[in-house]
Amino acid sequence: MTWSMWLVPPFITSVFFVLGVITLYWSIYNWTTAWYEARNRPVNTKRVQTWIGAGCAVIAVFALQLLVRDSQLSWTFTNFQLLILMFTAYFLQLRVPYWMICVLGVGFMFLNGNVAQPLSWVYMIVFAAFYVESYIQGVHMWRWPFTRYIALAMINGAILWGIVKLRLNLSWSTVMEELINFFLLAVLMYGYFRIQNQDRHIKDRLFRSANWDALTKVQNYAAYDRAIGRQFYRSVSRHHDLSMIMFDIDHFKHVNDTYGHLAGDEVLRAVAKTVSVTLKRLDPGIALYRTGGEEFNIILPNYTASQAHPVAQQVFNSIVNQAVAYNGQEISVTLSLGVSELTVKDQTPLDFYKRVDANLYHSKRNGRMQITTTPWQTDISE
Repeated sequence: MTWSMWLVPPFITSVFFVLGVITLYWSIYNWTTAWYEARNRPVNTKRVQTWIGAGCAVIAVFALQLLVRDSQLSWTFTNFQLLILMFTAYFLQLRVPYWMICVLGVGFMFLNGNVAQPLSWVYMIVFAAFYVESYIQGVHMWRWPFTRYIALAMINGAILWGIVKLRLNLSWSTVMEELINFFLLAVLMYGYFRIQNQDRHIKDRLFRSANWDALTKVQNYAAYDRAIGRQFYRSVSRHHDLSMIMFDIDHFKHVNDTYGHLAGDEVLRAVAKTVSVTLKRLDPGIALYRTGGEEFNIILPNYTASQAHPVAQQVFNSIVNQAVAYNGQEISVTLSLGVSELTVKDQTPLDFYKRVDANLYHSKRNGRMQITTTPWQTDISE
């Protein structure tokens, strides 16, 4: 672990330990968010970041200290602890309660057996203050972020290494060497996260463009195709209920021809927004997809057709009284809807889709502005 034990400099050791913790964090984070996305479940990314980031940091610091606490060289991992602090506070911006920082600090002192030493308490207080300062600076990102970041790191690092020197009677040359190493590691970490953030932003943009409709901000046909395939085979294998609602906007071509395509775009945005709000209020697990020009689909896992029909009615009601304002004019909007549930005759998702589609067109052929749950059950709302 150190130069004297394994002929590996502490600087190199700290680099690998920090990169290992960061890599572990990103791996768990990406797996967790992908798991939620694959099941079309809402995910609070900030909460996921907090739990995974804090967990990785605490486990790494305490596990390492367990290995070296009886060694005279435990101080060589001070830089590792400081880098983990900046990782969680500055880069991940984890808002850990102040009392929790104190509890962890006291626990760390008990682990080392130095809870009775006054300098250990001073170290813990400075360490906690460093965390709070790093978090605040990471959140606000004032002008000259790198200069502020490195100044904050070096000032607090110098204070903490000064306390370590007093506690363990280290030489000034050793402390200066460690501070230089800490400076280099802090710079490397900043550059690493700049690259990571750019890569993550690119991936986020690619994911959104591949799965979300740019005009209406709801999920697109590609996302629908994956979701219906997953839900179809899950429902078939587990004998779960599955229903779908399909709707489109009545006389949408007339809107485009009369008011222009920009007006049509405004109608699409308004309908998607209203329906999304309605579905979120009814059941956050229900997803809306734009699958065609003015056509939308709603997948309802664990719903029978009789349970899906009230949802369709709520969607219908949310739009029927809505008028979309455009250039000082109000455009009336109504919907035609088809509803159906999965049956034993459905061999593929396409079989299921065709029956829902047939119900939608039954509504359209019979006067529009209505809901068809089966070809024989049509609900016309005045």
